[in-house]
Amino acid sequence: MNNQTLMYQSTESQYASFSIDDVMKQVQNLMQDVYQEQDTLLEGKNICIDAIKYHFESPGQNFRAKSCINACMKLGINYDDMLILAASAELLHNASLIHDDIQDEDQIRRGQPSLWSKYGSSIAICAGDLLISAAYGVLTRYSKSSHLPNLIKAINHHTATAIKGQSSDILFKQEKQISLDDYVSTAKQKSGALICLPIELALISAERMDDINLAKMACYNFSVGYQIADDLEDIIKDTKHSQAGQSLNITMVLKDSGAIDTHQKASMMCNKYLDDAVAYANQLPNESGSFLVSLATKLKRKISHNLI
Repeated sequence: MNNQTLMYQSTESQYASFSIDDVMKQVQNLMQDVYQEQDTLLEGKNICIDAIKYHFESPGQNFRAKSCINACMKLGINYDDMLILAASAELLHNASLIHDDIQDEDQIRRGQPSLWSKYGSSIAICAGDLLISAAYGVLTRYSKSSHLPNLIKAINHHTATAIKGQSSDILFKQEKQISLDDYVSTAKQKSGALICLPIELALISAERMDDINLAKMACYNFSVGYQIADDLEDIIKDTKHSQAGQSLNITMVLKDSGAIDTHQKASMMCNKYLDDAVAYANQLPNESGSFLVSLATKLKRKISHNLI
């Protein structure tokens, strides 16, 4: 390991002097270290590394990594392993963003031109693939080999689930119609998988396998609420620009199902899923779901404010 990047700690009490934001800086250093380390063995310039550096110039909220950090702190995971697990989850998430932008033809990501619009689709695909590889590669630094089979299995499962959800989303957008059940299922798969992964990795590291299903219920419910909240925000933005209805949205799904006040119905659904997410997350051991609870609470306030 890079001793300048990683330090060893072993219990929650030893995290008293660290904030999640402090730890996040080290996670970002580790992510960069991992996706660049193989490049040092190769001669010549690697355009994928340049593209990835560009992508991370605007790092986003990092809430998946922060969720993992919070869970690891609460569960007393050693410091090095906490950084590794958070980095793995965040690398996968960013790979999914790069690939999503290509598929959705989104020109902007985090306030700057998306990677594919700057470097082209072919380089963007390669950059996303490199981040997926790095998400597995960082696990070579993990301290307990006995945990690795379950960690790798979890990463593979949630990655496959996210891909399934993304594939369904693409098909439904082409058809321009989707049932409410399909909308919920797709949101759980597409968004929920990589929201669940960080907490599940922490639980595996803490050898709390019996709590994984509880984490999945919390995260999958949160993911539906999160998707609905995002859709409602999109509707508000689109309405201001007189472009409502340009993309698949929960209000369109509800309208197709026969609902009358689709905005109000969507808001009620959002709050219900977020309430269920909080209820499940609060049952996770040692308050390891508390970061998810805080996110759900913020989303509920935001939805309430938008209804005023």
